[in-house]
Amino acid sequence: MEPAMRGVAAGRLPARWEELWRRVDDEALDAIVVLGAPGALGPTADSPGNVRFLTGWAPPLGPSGVVLRRGERPVVLAVGPHDARGFRARLGDAADVWQVAGPSALAEMVPPLSRVGVAGLAELPASLADALRGRWREPHPIDAHLHAMRALHYADFADLARAAAAVSDAMVERVLATAAERPVTGAELMVAAEREGRSLGAESAGCWIATGPAPSTTYFEQRELRDVLEKGDRLQIGTTVRYEGFYGQSLRTAVVGAPSALLEEHNHRLLAMQDEIAALMRPGVPLADVAARMDELVGAACPYPAKADPFRFQFCHGLGLSYSEPAMRAVSGAGQADPRFAGAVLAEGMVVEVHPNYSVPDLGHVCAGDMAQVTPAGAVWLTSSARGLARLGDGPGRSRPNS
Repeated sequence: MEPAMRGVAAGRLPARWEELWRRVDDEALDAIVVLGAPGALGPTADSPGNVRFLTGWAPPLGPSGVVLRRGERPVVLAVGPHDARGFRARLGDAADVWQVAGPSALAEMVPPLSRVGVAGLAELPASLADALRGRWREPHPIDAHLHAMRALHYADFADLARAAAAVSDAMVERVLATAAERPVTGAELMVAAEREGRSLGAESAGCWIATGPAPSTTYFEQRELRDVLEKGDRLQIGTTVRYEGFYGQSLRTAVVGAPSALLEEHNHRLLAMQDEIAALMRPGVPLADVAARMDELVGAACPYPAKADPFRFQFCHGLGLSYSEPAMRAVSGAGQADPRFAGAVLAEGMVVEVHPNYSVPDLGHVCAGDMAQVTPAGAVWLTSSARGLARLGDGPGRSRPNS
């Protein structure tokens, strides 16, 4: 699987730089500086996606910066030789890449200008952010302009969405196949999933795995998953993939032996919720309407009040160059979006992770999750591993189709 973004930089990126200047529309600015936290911060950071949007790449472990000045060649600031090489491989001769010795040196390389449009400053370590602020008198935040551009150019990342979905599918299928060859522990399944994702080109391929008759939460650590799967246990997995910067995710459930009637009931409820939400997701539909309807559906299925259930949270999120794309956060529920994007609507090609999740007495947490891509006829599923409840059978090597 070849990285889909390589080679795109020379053709598309200069137009994005010019568009950013037009959107900012402030003749008093001396420069635009776009700062990126390390990509390995994953779901907690949006700024690596901004740098990637403007350069075609973002470093996994170090901060970076893009300096745009009117009438001059763009400058990309990279920490160390590896990050510099990564940028040069994507940018070619479209921009100058300056290698700096470390984060503190990055601050020294940013020009000490009066009026600067800045994005990403809030996500940098405090010491680096303070050093940068000291070089500017009036830093003017422009993060929202970049977030809007990422949504506007979403179609550019369609191939990445499909690639991320394929990696997520392969991770799930590897886990279910390995679980069918018991004895096996949750820790061994976690390793198998992550190895599979990385082998297919994902820059990160993490997962959570929960096992036992009634899993109480998701984010178990590997050291907590030492028990061998036994009859009556559930196996639940959630992948989080980043492929050339684009995030993908899916959630699946399997059971060793016959599922209880209660588990089957809630499995069917989860799939029905997903299907109803997918049918609703058409161009022009407000993201907030999708969030509100999913909240109603989960509320009808979950026996607990919303605030009493620790596993009832964020049923949908927009996937993109962030785990939760900033301009699409209205789909995650009331109060999640920047007010500037509170009224955002779905556009054709957008990808939303649809994962209802809640708790049930005697079952623990239940969930299902798929990547849904918006079309005029409603969303289609990009993730293609079998939906529903996988049955692993009672003994080693036996499995049955999903229900």
